Amino acid sequence: MKKYLVATLAAFILTAPLPAVHAEQDMSGMNMGSGKTIMLEAVQQDGVSAMAHLYDVSENMAKHGMKETHHMMVMFTDSKDGTPITTGTVAVKITDPTGAKSEPIKMVLMGDGFGADVAITAPGAYSFEVGTKLADDKRRVFTLSHTKK
Repeated sequence: MKKYLVATLAAFILTAPLPAVHAEQDMSGMNMGSGKTIMLEAVQQDGVSAMAHLYDVSENMAKHGMKETHHMMVMFTDSKDGTPITTGTVAVKITDPTGAKSEPIKMVLMGDGFGADVAITAPGAYSFEVGTKLADDKRRVFTLSHTKK
């Protein structure tokens, strides 16, 4: 009986929704709300293409007391044949309109891309430095930008 109780409790804890996970679920088509997708420019570097978008999750995140306003997804492909690259480590540093730069935010693999929840609050120009160490073990930094109106 004790083993059954422990197993049931562990299953509950592992499947309980958390606020940060909730935003990731929004990107997979569940409870997407009224957010809007912002496509960022595609960039290439050393044989790899990076395409990114921001999805407004501010309404859902605010319900959970979270400061993050957008879910950022970056998809990497081989520039020659378009094959998705889904192995490696990815993080993003954000420079806000005041020039302040965030600490690296780890991006996690989600389907064919890497995602993270980020805060884009004040109007103005934002810069995203997406640092990678992908399957080929090369380090790359892709710089993307967005201006919030």
